[in-house]
Amino acid sequence: MSVTTTVVKGPLNLANPPSVFSTNPVLSWYMKYAVDFSIAKTTTPPTKYYASSATLVNTDRSIIHGAKEIWDYYIDLYGQFERCAHDVISIVVLSDETSGKHTVIMETTNNLHLKGGRGIVPLPQAFVYEIGKSEEGCGTDGLQIWQLNCYFDRGLLDKAAST
Repeated sequence: MSVTTTVVKGPLNLANPPSVFSTNPVLSWYMKYAVDFSIAKTTTPPTKYYASSATLVNTDRSIIHGAKEIWDYYIDLYGQFERCAHDVISIVVLSDETSGKHTVIMETTNNLHLKGGRGIVPLPQAFVYEIGKSEEGCGTDGLQIWQLNCYFDRGLLDKAAST
């Protein structure tokens, strides 16, 4: 087993990412995912990034199954806000070249912009993505998310959404 590790420290400017994003295929893929979810989430097919049998493990240990269900869940979750802007703290990519599997560990502060210009609530978040070879006819650059674990204070998000 040959595992390589790539570490990127924030802050990151997605409009002008560090050069490692163009040389690391997983980071390049992730950049496309972040951009599509940010500006084209309602027109992007979920299987462009998530395997049809992908699983999302939530903070309360509940599990959501399926690309469309995960994509729709995040659209609903973050749709409560005018917009969300992630400040990336760090990204760690562990790539197993033998199996073709990649683990991406991302730490961010998600700045939740309240509707009506009522302010911004910073929400620390962490995500662990298990990324692998894409299903036939799906994916981006031959990759898809097969499992995602997310970590954040759901109570803080819910409180911000109800403000």
